Amino acid sequence: MSWKLVQLDEVSKVLPDAPLRGTDIRVELPTASYALPAGQTLGPLTFAFDVSARGFVEGYDAPADVDAAGVVGEAPGDATTQLAPALVYGGDAAWLKYGVEARVKAEAGFPLPYVALAANGDVRVLLADYHRHTQDTNARTALNEDAPELRLPLLTASLDTLGVGDAMAFQARGELSVTATLEWTDVYTSNLQTLTKLLSASTMLAFEAKAGATVSARVKAVDDYAVIFSRPAAGQVRVQVKKAVAREAGVTASLHVEASLTDPSAVVAQVEHVLEGLLSVPLSRFESLMTQLEAHTLSEDEAKALRLILDRLGLQELEANITALRARWNQLRADVSTRIQALAESKFEAGFRYEYVRLREQTTLLSTVCTDAQARTLHPLLVTGRLDGAMQKMRDEGMALEQCLLKEVNKESKAWGFSLKLGRWALGGNDTRELTQVVQRNSLEKEAPQRIAFLGVRGYSGALLTPYMRWTADFKADMAEFRKSPTVADFDLGLYLLLAHDARKLSDDDLRQAVDEAIIWGALDDAEEEEVLQRIRDASGGKELETRVELKLDNRTMRDVITHAADPDAPSAFARALGRALPWYGVPCRDRPAVRESVYAPLWKGYLEHDWPAALAANTAAATLKKNPLVGHFAYVEGQPGNGMLTFAEVIQKNPGTVSKWRDLRSGLLDLRNGEQRSPSVFNGAFKALSQSWAQSFHLKATGAFFLELASRGGNGLATVERTFTVTVPGTGTNLVFTKSRA
Repeated sequence: MSWKLVQLDEVSKVLPDAPLRGTDIRVELPTASYALPAGQTLGPLTFAFDVSARGFVEGYDAPADVDAAGVVGEAPGDATTQLAPALVYGGDAAWLKYGVEARVKAEAGFPLPYVALAANGDVRVLLADYHRHTQDTNARTALNEDAPELRLPLLTASLDTLGVGDAMAFQARGELSVTATLEWTDVYTSNLQTLTKLLSASTMLAFEAKAGATVSARVKAVDDYAVIFSRPAAGQVRVQVKKAVAREAGVTASLHVEASLTDPSAVVAQVEHVLEGLLSVPLSRFESLMTQLEAHTLSEDEAKALRLILDRLGLQELEANITALRARWNQLRADVSTRIQALAESKFEAGFRYEYVRLREQTTLLSTVCTDAQARTLHPLLVTGRLDGAMQKMRDEGMALEQCLLKEVNKESKAWGFSLKLGRWALGGNDTRELTQVVQRNSLEKEAPQRIAFLGVRGYSGALLTPYMRWTADFKADMAEFRKSPTVADFDLGLYLLLAHDARKLSDDDLRQAVDEAIIWGALDDAEEEEVLQRIRDASGGKELETRVELKLDNRTMRDVITHAADPDAPSAFARALGRALPWYGVPCRDRPAVRESVYAPLWKGYLEHDWPAALAANTAAATLKKNPLVGHFAYVEGQPGNGMLTFAEVIQKNPGTVSKWRDLRSGLLDLRNGEQRSPSVFNGAFKALSQSWAQSFHLKATGAFFLELASRGGNGLATVERTFTVTVPGTGTNLVFTKSRA
């Protein structure tokens, strides 16, 4: 079955009587000029062709002819980083494209894999057939050659008539899906507030997550996509799935993304670890105490131990009501399981959304070259929207993938921060000095509403002073919905900061420095330092350790930070953050962030005001600090700077430009505050200004501490700020996760 053009004499007149070379052909076809089959059934789906179906002919012979579907295009500048379109301009090739729409209906009880584009609820798909000709071929002659039998991309049999250099395409708005697999340790870098809310305020949550334990989810997004079949050579078919531009104006709904675990039982093994973290004792110990409470056989010491646990959980008032306590405990166990599943699914969903909105239109999501027989097995899966099934078939038959941005995420992928690290979407470690803007439009109209996302990741590795250290900053700005004239107020903002130390054996001082960094960002408190150190020592047994501290601010928190950057005392707040971020050292004035903050903040405030050279900074520090009883002899050390990274003056020397970077940081925040109704172009300057404070790890630490103080002043407080400290023992596969409940 196929479709064809009729009344060729009339149709030919709208095409130039000239060679295809240099000819502009974009013609809407009158309904009476083409003959379509009454309908085509594909499993439970029926594709109907009626008098309302729109048809057209377009011609392509040079790059100036832009194919909205992206099937025909130029060869990429760098073939190693970008895949070529199905049909590439070059040589003597030209193409005529014949397109027509079809309505889709499904049998009762079968969900449509496509989504309505029009307000009337009609579900339509676009079918296109590309025929290759030489550029010298007369346009009308080419039309007459092609017209009697045009291919329908719906039909698997159409693959058999696909000539070398030809293509056919199917475009719809429907579901794109991927199966992702992550380690639980990556899942726990996000949304732990859902667990810490089960604890009393300002209580530490610490639990163990074994390396290698994984969780999988099916993530799906509804968007416009095109499935393309082309023949690069005899006996070969190239199959591609591309992100497409919407064909109808008015499609303004936000990107719909869902995630669901493929095996919810994977949560079961995690529940015990998390419960023990909430209890702060082994689960068996708590159950024993509960049994003894019910039997009224608790000793005084055991009663105290149980009371401490109940205080952590906010259940102390139920100690005298054993029945109610047991019921609440059973409810808590079930609640923890539900929350773990929810936080895992939200990690997949948020990561997929973050990656997907940063894909440009016509990005190739999937591409493979296969045999005709293999193409015939893929065809019905792809045109009915079953991409997961098609990808599984490719894996089962060992088809080589040219590109797959929807490929399975394996456990080697590090899904830290906002990212899910799907295929080549992996972003961490790239140093992007300018924001990359990705604009998506919801129709082919020139002034169509836009959805914009910015990509701005800066990743660094330490050099001579910190050879084992890495740090990353990811500034997030993207839109959930399409807007005609977007402003800064339409964007969802976020910031992710990471401080990581590669695997090595840590001295006691090194370990304290790592824990100190977690305290600087509030993942831990000063009072918990010794307990955390002992947990790490017990878990590591002197083996190599990796550590990372992560800080993530969501949109509401970032808006609070931006607002309070205008506070008159913001310079003083940044001075306190600089003092807090100074390196740990084993003397009373330097071994705790809170003490460093109080001792050194006045010095940093003076430095920000006067931009002292290092020598003057050393003299001023020595003269000022000798009066402080917490400093003692260390004031003399402060006055004798060397080439290290210890004293106030040395830190200034090793981190040049602190004053200018502070001014840029505040300026960038104020630009965003004052630009709520300005165009998104303000983000470029703001990112440049903000990112100056991320180039050195010391400045990154201080920036994180500064943002936390500003965030605490907002109506949202610190309740939604995500902060985690993770310690990994590669030799044993042990991962310790630490965080805090915050009001």
